[in-house]
Amino acid sequence: MRRLVGVSALALAFGLAPAAAFAQPAQPSQASSPAPADEVQETTRPATTTATGTTGIWFVPSGSVLDHGQWSVSLYRANFDDGQGFTDISYFPVTFAVGVGNRAEIFGSLRTITRIDRDTRPLFFEGINDKGTGGGIVPDHPLVNSEWTGNKIGDLWLGGKVNLTPDAPAAFALRGMVKLPMGDDGSGASSGKLDGQVDVIVSHANDAVELSGFGGILMRGSPDGYELTNGLRWGVGAAFPQRGLGGLRINAELFGERYFDDTITAPEGLTGSDGSIVPTRTQLRSPAVALLGLTWQAPNGFFVGAAGTWNLTMAGRSDAGPEFSDYPRDDKGFQVRIGWHPGARRQAIQPPPPPPPPPPAEPPANRPPTVKASCDPCEVEVGRTSTLTADGQDPDGDPLTYQWKTQAGTVANPTQRQTPWTAPNQPGQVPVTVTVDDGRGGTASDTVTINVVQPREYVFEDVHFEFDRYNIRPDALKILDEAVAAMQENTALRLTIEGHTCNIGTAEYNLALGERRAGAVRDYLVSRGISADRLQTVSFGEERPKHDNSREETRRLNRRAALTVRLQ
Repeated sequence: MRRLVGVSALALAFGLAPAAAFAQPAQPSQASSPAPADEVQETTRPATTTATGTTGIWFVPSGSVLDHGQWSVSLYRANFDDGQGFTDISYFPVTFAVGVGNRAEIFGSLRTITRIDRDTRPLFFEGINDKGTGGGIVPDHPLVNSEWTGNKIGDLWLGGKVNLTPDAPAAFALRGMVKLPMGDDGSGASSGKLDGQVDVIVSHANDAVELSGFGGILMRGSPDGYELTNGLRWGVGAAFPQRGLGGLRINAELFGERYFDDTITAPEGLTGSDGSIVPTRTQLRSPAVALLGLTWQAPNGFFVGAAGTWNLTMAGRSDAGPEFSDYPRDDKGFQVRIGWHPGARRQAIQPPPPPPPPPPAEPPANRPPTVKASCDPCEVEVGRTSTLTADGQDPDGDPLTYQWKTQAGTVANPTQRQTPWTAPNQPGQVPVTVTVDDGRGGTASDTVTINVVQPREYVFEDVHFEFDRYNIRPDALKILDEAVAAMQENTALRLTIEGHTCNIGTAEYNLALGERRAGAVRDYLVSRGISADRLQTVSFGEERPKHDNSREETRRLNRRAALTVRLQ
């Protein structure tokens, strides 16, 4: 235990100590000479968070860091599986990160909800095999002793990352993290002990793809009487393309852990909630998880994504014993994330300046003007506006006139240097051309292409209720607050609130209960400032079950209110 505390403290200090050194970015001297033409220049590229909060792809971190004073935030649904107990583990971490000195970032991840489902019956049983499946304990949650933990508070991870090569095309970084056992150890959502991790990260990003890989040591704290294993954490990943596709990026990762010990132990005499005896020895199999996902990111840094994972080394249930049948989804996981990241720094070589123009001929003749067209933004939703700007110059100082032309959309002031342009109702790329005339026969034109896209689609999770109740549960407030934020952002958004029930009770009673549930959601949204004329309620009672009503574990999911989006 003393060694683990020392390693955890070293990991945290390793990650956070450089913040003091990089807290103030270096300031150039007033007497410094002008930068050479091929000096490295800094630009910004799209980037996202990881489930631990640091900048990266999804679970694989990158060597990039936030700029000084910049911050990021995100919410994840992380789902993993373990062959012991055929355990399904889900985390709902809220992450944050802040840049320090353009070379480091401090980050954290609070698992606001941890829920663990153990499927074996009995819960625990003896049996050792090299497949990693059976009735033993799980290395990250050894204290779980029940079929279902419920939604419990999880642990807090804190850490820091330092990019040792901020001016190089490839990033080489060091990361340190420590787990603070704030979670509910009574249910097994937390081990109740400190963990620490130190990693080395190498990554590279260009206009086409971001590649990253990491490796490091994870030290687990063992609860009293337990002997857990440490391991080598590793992973590689890619995100592509970096630009284009309307902000969509494909995420691909392969990550896992090589356990240093294949066997972990638990104290004698422990029992599960069903009375089954917890085995004192559990044989593990090192996991290797593949991820394939899709992330959409807006130009302002907001992103949302979904991915599927597959534990490549997890064996089937039949390997644990002939009484078990394989279940194809045991080794699969579903990941969701939403967040905001302002982007990561990227180095680019500034091209040499163009050669000076040749001297004018004698006698001086009229020289044509030049013009450069730009759009802000250059990607808009249908029916929205973009600002067109033309920067025209005439080498002879002649006054210039402007004329904008386009085959789609509407230019508000076609003869002005700067004018609004309204997008058409059909998505696609729309070229807009500006022509300048110096009045002496000299003209110049430039074209900018604006990408017109469909409006953002909104999808909200169901709001669940207790049996025969219509009051809003605390865990539903986040879903409703997301709906409030979306409706405040988009005034054209309308909601139909559907009230649903399970099949317990009469149809008439359930129809009325569904209406009260829909009304409770509507009243909450109105109390948050949403106009009632933007909300519509309807009750379906028990008529439209979303889940199986024959079992209570799925029947309770039918006690819900669904938020259906309408655009006007």
